Amino acid sequence: MNEARGKVNASFVVDTLTYLQRGGRCSAVTALLGNTLKLKPMITVKDGKMGVSKKYRGRQQVVIRSYTKDLEPELLKADPARVFITHSGIDPEIEAEAYQYLTSLDYFKEILITRAGGVISSHCGPNTLGILFYSR
Repeated sequence: MNEARGKVNASFVVDTLTYLQRGGRCSAVTALLGNTLKLKPMITVKDGKMGVSKKYRGRQQVVIRSYTKDLEPELLKADPARVFITHSGIDPEIEAEAYQYLTSLDYFKEILITRAGGVISSHCGPNTLGILFYSR
């Protein structure tokens, strides 16, 4: 079980920092400045700890497009059996675009779309999208 846990790669992009601030994951000042500047962090989960690995700016659709393209080098080293797109109620058009991009890589045998659970959704807020996969 621990071996499998170490192979899971999980990252996501939030639309607003408000919910991370409410959940105690970032300060009120960080949330205020980030939301004012329309920053959308890419949060990566490593060894059970969350950390910001990149920051995007702009509309969520453009941000998700950049996010999926930025993950391509890692995705092409992943276990090709399956990849997960997990979201907390994102626009179906954005979901479809992420799905189409992963399909265009012609690498994964299975692409699963799932809704994030209540805990993740309450900490990240609506319009969050993440991509999860196993390393080889």
